[in-house]
Amino acid sequence: MAVNKSFVAAVVVGMLFGASATLAYQGKAYDRLYMENQRLVAQNSELELRNQQLTNRLERPNKEPVVESIRVDANAPDGLSEVETIQFVRNELAFLVGKPLSTLQLHPELPSRIIDGRTITVDQQQFTLHVTTVVVVSTLYIAVTASPGK
Repeated sequence: MAVNKSFVAAVVVGMLFGASATLAYQGKAYDRLYMENQRLVAQNSELELRNQQLTNRLERPNKEPVVESIRVDANAPDGLSEVETIQFVRNELAFLVGKPLSTLQLHPELPSRIIDGRTITVDQQQFTLHVTTVVVVSTLYIAVTASPGK
């Protein structure tokens, strides 16, 4: 029984097309899962920090209000750069957690000076951070914009 060459070629092309489509689908699923993992890792570290702060507060009650946590909102071109920007800002301002609110009330420009103009690299692309809003309360709120750098 002779096998037709055009039939074999069609089967090979079909296999290549199927493999390509499967690879593209798996790549998108991987990207989605990676983004979800990064978001959950950031959320987990934030909750661990909050738990530690509450434990410290129970052990040593303090009459003076302190910075309890940092909330960051980022406006970035894509989801990965947004997650990385939020993590970067939280890490840079983490030293403020537990500090008296009076420190930031006397120097409200401190978070802006630390973050504004900084450059981060995400997936071989550079982004410049610009602080748009800072609200000094027990949960320090900072909003930043990440724009593609030079």
